[in-house]
Amino acid sequence: MTKTPHSAILLFETTTMLHFENFVSVRAAARQLGIHEESLRRLLRMGSLNGQKIGGQWFISKEQLTLFSATYDARTGRRKRLL
Repeated sequence: MTKTPHSAILLFETTTMLHFENFVSVRAAARQLGIHEESLRRLLRMGSLNGQKIGGQWFISKEQLTLFSATYDARTGRRKRLL
């Protein structure tokens, strides 16, 4: 078994942490959209909203959430119509 140098582990942990700064959890995203968490998970599974599933949990990039929230109507559960 090959040993991994501690510096490589620290580098991996650091880069992973930096990546997560750009993502939000399902709970936070659902609150921002004003919908139930399971409704948001359904949108993610259907592909209506792009997200990443990591370790069994969904994460949504802040950029994707901003774009989606600008066109999503929580009352109807559909995208807003553009006139």
